[in-house]
Amino acid sequence: MVNGSHNTPFCSEEGSNTWLLWPLPWPSVSVTVLSLQSHVVQGTVGNSIAVPVMRAMGVRAWGMPTALLSNHNGRSSVAGIPIDSEQIDAMVNALDSNGELKHVDAVLSGYLTPRTGPAVLRTVEKCRAHHCDTIWVCDPVMADMTPNGELRAYVPDETVSLMKDAVQHADVVVPNLAELGILTGTEPRALDDIIRAAQSLTGPRLVIVTSVPYHDDDGDGIAMVGVTGEKAVVTHGPLLDRHFNGAGDLTSAVLTAGLVKGEPLDAALGKAAGVVHAVLERTVAHSGDELDWWPEDAAAQPWKTVILAPNAPSRVGRSS
Repeated sequence: MVNGSHNTPFCSEEGSNTWLLWPLPWPSVSVTVLSLQSHVVQGTVGNSIAVPVMRAMGVRAWGMPTALLSNHNGRSSVAGIPIDSEQIDAMVNALDSNGELKHVDAVLSGYLTPRTGPAVLRTVEKCRAHHCDTIWVCDPVMADMTPNGELRAYVPDETVSLMKDAVQHADVVVPNLAELGILTGTEPRALDDIIRAAQSLTGPRLVIVTSVPYHDDDGDGIAMVGVTGEKAVVTHGPLLDRHFNGAGDLTSAVLTAGLVKGEPLDAALGKAAGVVHAVLERTVAHSGDELDWWPEDAAAQPWKTVILAPNAPSRVGRSS
């Protein structure tokens, strides 16, 4: 269940991290996020969007590449250099030797592979050894919904298995609706199903489900649902029906920045939805699928949120 039953060392009860239910005493203090994701020369995916966004939000963001690419690998041509576990370990060890790893307050990870995943887990352990309140925000990039509403994993089975193991060690997991279904072996649609599925995950203290269909009298929309062991928080707004490379990476980055700065869950969720919508709304006006992001988007108007009991009824999602 979503209550933080980790296999990793944590602080004592007196100094334990309570950031999921109320703010940390950090907002006036500089905080650091180590982001382990791919880096592209051209485009707005992975660290190429996550790092500048978090910096614009007042977070000291360090980008460690898990791959170096010319551009998003969905383009017709792509070239680059994979980064293996040994190289990631070497960079992390260098940071540690220089006394920098102790400053890391959160680790953000995106797409993992059997080549890079073990090194990311070791990096989290090293950071927690210095700072037991270091949180790990894991975006389990591996699946999406097909046009007819079916779950589709677009990664090999071994990567799915890796992700299922990784989320058990993470503090925050940010799956889309399809990824939540694959992680839990369910096909959640209605809000109560989404909450039950999120709470069935062992390990994370918080699960934030993105890309949740929302339907009301005004038509189709999109929602995010944040779930802890005690409550669910929902925010929703208009749907921009177009594919955007990097939208998930942007969402995870804004959420991480808010949480590590000590924002309550409802504030962090509303802020993330507002920033992402502002970026996507501008992007729609242009051709192409790269995000049209500007630093001033960090000050976008937050979406409203609703705090619910875990089994509260809602019109978010379909019941069938």
